[in-house]
Amino acid sequence: MKKCLTALLLALTILVCALVTAQAASSYRSQLDSVEREIYDAMTEKLSQGYDSFDHQLSQTMRYTSAEEANTAMQRLVARAYEAFYRDHPEVVWLDKYGFSFSTQYYMEGDAVLVVGFSLRAALTTSSYQSQQYALEQAVSAILQNAAGTDYDKVRYFHDEILARCTYNTNAVSSYDPISCEAYGALVTGSAICEGYAKAFKLLCDRSGIPCEIIGGTVEGEPHMWNYVQLGGSYYLVDATFDDSPGESGYNYFLKGAGSVSDHLESGGLLEGFSTGLSYPPLSWSDYVPGGDDGNALPQVLGGAAEAFAAGEENAPSAAKPSAERRPAETGFSRVACLFSKNGRYWVRRDGAGFSQGSCAIANGTGLQILALPEPGYRVGEIIVTSGGKRVASIQGRSCLAFVLEENSQIQVIFEKAA
Repeated sequence: MKKCLTALLLALTILVCALVTAQAASSYRSQLDSVEREIYDAMTEKLSQGYDSFDHQLSQTMRYTSAEEANTAMQRLVARAYEAFYRDHPEVVWLDKYGFSFSTQYYMEGDAVLVVGFSLRAALTTSSYQSQQYALEQAVSAILQNAAGTDYDKVRYFHDEILARCTYNTNAVSSYDPISCEAYGALVTGSAICEGYAKAFKLLCDRSGIPCEIIGGTVEGEPHMWNYVQLGGSYYLVDATFDDSPGESGYNYFLKGAGSVSDHLESGGLLEGFSTGLSYPPLSWSDYVPGGDDGNALPQVLGGAAEAFAAGEENAPSAAKPSAERRPAETGFSRVACLFSKNGRYWVRRDGAGFSQGSCAIANGTGLQILALPEPGYRVGEIIVTSGGKRVASIQGRSCLAFVLEENSQIQVIFEKAA
């Protein structure tokens, strides 16, 4: 006989996103395992049609030793599927951001708990979602009709059109307004906060086949959302919200690389209270130059060390080169946090990927390289990696350090005055 585990209420700081008439890019779905993809697809099918609840029977039964273990496992599976769904589809205008609940369907077989499915319930903010969906589609279609030229031309046009149509809703910061958190607010009602700006930009890029992601994080300690958009094979930062701020030129945060936006720090996830292990695409080092190369070149401030860092692990300084033999099997994810440093900046490079900042979840066993860039008049004193309060890797007087991630870690770089 089937039973239901106690419903798990997920406290969310974001909105569930669903499809409208066109299929958005599903880059984060590819990071999910087979069960998570099945849950993701069920959310896409049901929530995009305006359902506020649905039951889903899993294609494979999952066996656990206790109800508690089943609860924990299903919570992680649903959270990862939900966050991937949210990141891939910015079109929702009808689901309440404050939470949804789900219960796990299971039966007992001896001492084993066999999970066969789940029930999910979401709260709607409006009963007229169809008319809002139609109005959003009309606005998107009107903008796309005038989008022409290269991908750069389109991206700039989308950025400018959002700024022309939308005004930042200062009242929504202190008083929750769900429409201001949506692309609908930015493109239809003309009033939004950062989440609405970011969703609108991604929606327009998605419909044009230009890879674009919504990024959650902080700026000077305050929660914020912006975008990474891909041009010429590299990702660049676009923050339409900040470009719409009083006193800005309109392009201070348009197609920027990691070298010029160190104030934007990624968070590891968009679901409050959960570490889902989904990773953002690596951000280019330098700003985008129309008609030029991509932005992965490092500034020539460290000479051969910077070139070796950019070239990859095989050419990295020997003192900083991680050993392949020391790498454990990738059995999970760990969080890496980059602590604030004065008088310089530093970036983290994953094996085969670009640069990242802030805090993010990365697969265990991943080789990471750290590059420290001191400001003029300063030098690198020490690069330190700690885990659980213990130092696990460090190097003095060098600009590069590499280590293999095995558990949650913090990175700190100390810059000191040059002699």
